[in-house]
Amino acid sequence: MSTDNADAHVVVVTGDPVTVTAEVVARFAEAVGAPSGQVPATLAAALTAPVQRAVMEHPDLRIDLSRTLHTAQSSEHHRPIAVGDTLTATATVTGVRSARGGRMIGFDTVLRDLTGAPVQSLSSALLTAEVEG
Repeated sequence: MSTDNADAHVVVVTGDPVTVTAEVVARFAEAVGAPSGQVPATLAAALTAPVQRAVMEHPDLRIDLSRTLHTAQSSEHHRPIAVGDTLTATATVTGVRSARGGRMIGFDTVLRDLTGAPVQSLSSALLTAEVEG
């Protein structure tokens, strides 16, 4: 996983490529109660979670998760995930602003295939209390 933070609020985290195997799909489908033999669309959440967690733990953002509210999330599925796909997730902070005695932090996460085409895009917003830097 790599992190780029040339500006204090420009944080970009790119995960390592992950190959979607039949075993990974079967374990995930069983865990979420999805039909066998299908790739659940929600598998993308498991594949993007490490980079999203890395953004939230990034020291420049000073996020105290015990004092943070996840205020919004949206997703766009560009195409289904398939067994054999090799996918890479990248999370990018899109904005940090003061709000209601805290800070609003927005970030986008894109899961891309080997050609660079997006497979799924997620947008998230957090409201977090001010933390001493």
